[in-house]
Amino acid sequence: MPFFAYEIKNLYFQYKKEEPLFEGLSIKIKEKEWFGIIGPNGSGKTTLLKLMAGLLRPQKGTIILFNNNLFSLSSKERAKFIGYFPQESFFIFDYTVKEVVSMGRNPYIKWFSALNKKDREIVEKAMELTETIKFKDKKISEISTGERKRVILARLLAQEPKILLLDEFTTHLDISYQIEFINLLKRLKEAKDLTIIFLTHDLNLASLSSDRILLIDKGKYIACDVPEKILKEDLIEKVYKIKPIIKTHPLTNKPLVIF
Repeated sequence: MPFFAYEIKNLYFQYKKEEPLFEGLSIKIKEKEWFGIIGPNGSGKTTLLKLMAGLLRPQKGTIILFNNNLFSLSSKERAKFIGYFPQESFFIFDYTVKEVVSMGRNPYIKWFSALNKKDREIVEKAMELTETIKFKDKKISEISTGERKRVILARLLAQEPKILLLDEFTTHLDISYQIEFINLLKRLKEAKDLTIIFLTHDLNLASLSSDRILLIDKGKYIACDVPEKILKEDLIEKVYKIKPIIKTHPLTNKPLVIF
C-alpha cells in the first residue's frame, strides 16, 4: 500500500465576496512523488498550493499531511514537514546569503536563540547541496535571480522538510538555469527522499518532470494521472481552448506539447 504525503478530502474554499473556487476537491499524493499541477490562469493552482502549505484555510473539507490534520499542527510543526517556495520572494533587509539560509532553522530554535553546532552544519550542508556556499557572504541583493532561487531552495532544505511546494519555480529563469534547477531538484529528491509538488504554466516542464499531473480548471478537477494520459489533444483543447499537437519527446518518450 502506498504511503500518502497528502490526502485532500472534499475541499471547499472561496475568497470573500467571490464564487466558490473549490467545491469538493479530493486528491491523494504519494510520498516521494513528483506531482505537477497545471491549468489555465484563474484555475486555482496557487490557491491550492497555499491551502496545502497551510497559508490559507478551507471553509470545509480536510487536508491530511502524513496522517496529521494539517491545521492541527502549529506553523513551526508544519514547517518541519513543508518547504514552501513562493513565486516571488522579497526581503525587507539586505541579508547575506548565509543569513537567509540560516532562517530555515527557525522551526527548530527558540525565540532569540542562536544556532547551535548542528544547526550550523545543516545550513552549511544546504548551501553545499545547492552550490550557494561560494557566495555565502554576499548580500542577497548582489546575486542574480537564478542564484537567489538557489538560496531560497537552500533555506528550504535547511528546514529539513519532507515536502517541497513549488510555485512557478522557473519564472524569470532563462532556459539554461531552468534545466540546471530541475536537475538540481531531481538530485535533491533522490538524496533526501523528498515529495515534490509544483505548479507550472509550462506543460512540457510538467510532462518531463512529473510522475503524475493534476489538471484543474476554475477550481474543478478535470483529471489526474501520468503525463501520457493528461497531455492529450482532447483534454488540453477542452481546458485551454486551443488545439495542440502532441508529439513524443525523442529522448524521454514523454508527451511533447506544441501549440
